[in-house]
Amino acid sequence: MIPYLELSKLIAQKGHTVSFISTPRNIDRLPKLPSNLSQFLKFVKLPLPHVEKLPENAEATIDVPYEQVKYLKLAQDRLEEPMAKFLEDSAPDFIFFDFTSYWIPSLASKFNIPTAYFSIL
Repeated sequence: MIPYLELSKLIAQKGHTVSFISTPRNIDRLPKLPSNLSQFLKFVKLPLPHVEKLPENAEATIDVPYEQVKYLKLAQDRLEEPMAKFLEDSAPDFIFFDFTSYWIPSLASKFNIPTAYFSIL
């Protein structure tokens, strides 16, 4: 998540408002923002929906053994509806997304929001 945070900070330094969206525990794990960016970069916490067999409080691959990652992916897919609500309410100009949210482009197209896949690989 750090590369995505660094990209967000670079965009915010240019005076653009950035909403960094993730689950609560993942956001809480991030380093604190420099005070000069706090007005431009906002953390948005979307609770990870419950999925049977996914341990409580598991929100990242670091929280689960390999054989349970599939349940984490299923929970991530259930974030599409809360994300749609966020997009409807906030009407962003652009969305950067990673591989876990593969459904973002089709969702964003419903709101006429352009997207870009940002890969750290």
